[in-house]
Amino acid sequence: MFFNDILVRKHLKIKETPNYIYIAPHPLLRKYIAHYTILFPNPREVGKCSDNINDLTLIPDCSGCIIYTYENNDFSLRLWGATTKTVIVKNDVNFKKIRFFIEFVPGGLHAITGIKQSELCDIQTQVDEVDKHLYDSLRCAMEVSNNVDDMISMINMILLKSVEKNNKQHAVINAALERIKIASGILTVKELSSSEYISERHLNRLLNEYIGINAKTFLRISRVNYSINMLKKAEYKSYINAAQILGYFDQSHFIHDFKQICGISPKEFFKNMSDFYNELFKY
Repeated sequence: MFFNDILVRKHLKIKETPNYIYIAPHPLLRKYIAHYTILFPNPREVGKCSDNINDLTLIPDCSGCIIYTYENNDFSLRLWGATTKTVIVKNDVNFKKIRFFIEFVPGGLHAITGIKQSELCDIQTQVDEVDKHLYDSLRCAMEVSNNVDDMISMINMILLKSVEKNNKQHAVINAALERIKIASGILTVKELSSSEYISERHLNRLLNEYIGINAKTFLRISRVNYSINMLKKAEYKSYINAAQILGYFDQSHFIHDFKQICGISPKEFFKNMSDFYNELFKY
């Protein structure tokens, strides 16, 4: 099983830390998958772990993921639908377990499963409850692979076949997602629907089908994620500047949106950043 050898030798590593390796998917999958991630304990920290595990708050990203978890010679394979609210998990990264994540971009999970995404929104479940064939294929990849490179190659092939089988791309959704990305989420629902020559109602119907949420919520979550990554990179000291760059009328509107999505103000967030996790490679 790949858990016995997690060194990445053949695939492109996007980023590496003592606990994480971020790996690029097959080029033809990059429209659907942001990255694969291996999460593992740092050998220098394992012995220092106490019974008091801190909480880690995950910022919603409207995307979803599939998670392999290996612990005590047993494993699970779970699916998370697109998230629209924060999720609190235990920050048990330095305990004796290994996780492998398939991290989707918004709309990517629909391309793989063909399922209406509003049915999976904010849901955590076993993969076989959503797609038995996908579960069997992913489990087989885990069982027969000798190392993580073999595992990644097999998963690439499984997901490419799923995309081809479902054939669920939609030109309007693809164009809308690209427009949101270019604008860093700084759009109104009216502007977005007008740019694609469809009604706001039709746009919401498509987004519920392919992403799992309505346009207003998706744009708000996108803006907040872009703002977090922008502020991290640029080390902005003034949220007024950030608010202006992100197209907000004033600072209070920016803080209001931020609190709605993250549960706290930007100031509190950046004061306690180690307590939060947001996606670097989706926004």
